[in-house]
Amino acid sequence: MVWFSYHGGHSGEFCDHASSSLQGVVEAAIDRGFTHYGLSEHCPRYRDQDLYPGEERLGTDGLIRAFDGYVDRAFALRDAYAGQIELLVGFETEKLPPETWLDAMLSLKNAHPFDYVVGSVHDIDGRWIDYSPQDTARLAEDLGGREALQLAYFRSVIDMVDRLRPDVIAHLDLVRKFEPPGFSFSVRVMKKIERLLEAIKASGGVIDVNCAASRNGYGPVYPLPQILSRAREMGIRATFGDDSHGVKTVGVGLGQSREAVCAAGYTEVSYLTRSRGWQSAAIAEVRPKGAG
Repeated sequence: MVWFSYHGGHSGEFCDHASSSLQGVVEAAIDRGFTHYGLSEHCPRYRDQDLYPGEERLGTDGLIRAFDGYVDRAFALRDAYAGQIELLVGFETEKLPPETWLDAMLSLKNAHPFDYVVGSVHDIDGRWIDYSPQDTARLAEDLGGREALQLAYFRSVIDMVDRLRPDVIAHLDLVRKFEPPGFSFSVRVMKKIERLLEAIKASGGVIDVNCAASRNGYGPVYPLPQILSRAREMGIRATFGDDSHGVKTVGVGLGQSREAVCAAGYTEVSYLTRSRGWQSAAIAEVRPKGAG
């Protein structure tokens, strides 16, 4: 029996838009039956224009200090709770700054003995795609429409996968966050998604089946069923991410991620261990520790 998440573990201690202490998040994961739990705090941002509203009080130097504090605390907690849960320590990327993001992410990756990297794209050329419906609508208008925005996003994710080759590819279709119920991608966009799936397959990456969308009222889990089914047909591995941002969301909605991989035709999912790397577990064995 295994129960796991590799995208999340954000805490108010080190992330301004999260809540709770990192230790509280870890203890919640233990209480909720996780056997393996990934901590993947957001990487720092290095330009003032890339700060989220409200982060001005921290500034870029404050974000860098917070991330360094996260690294120290996460590794200490990994050791302290080793007898109760297998914690894995990683971080979540950005494609920022736009011109030098790869050097910035590789420097961060090489500065610490991380267990894994979560590859995320949240922007197009420094403009957020998921912060608010109004910002996303303005960006789409400037790019020539929703389809143009979606194509730009998937091109960016392909570039991130090809060049960075992260272990986990996060919320694959985040760009549809503010779309209406029943949304599906156009044929043209699906062709670009097919190219992205080919890149993930070539890199050996694992898809994050992320329950944050359904938990927060933004439609089905990431990615949509049409994408997840195609990933399964191509033999691309899938894992789970709760995208938690504090104790209240640790593991919440992860059952829907499990249902989504079943509906897509997966018979097993992948989970990461420190000693043996990626392992596979039959769906029937994937449930919280102590569950019936």
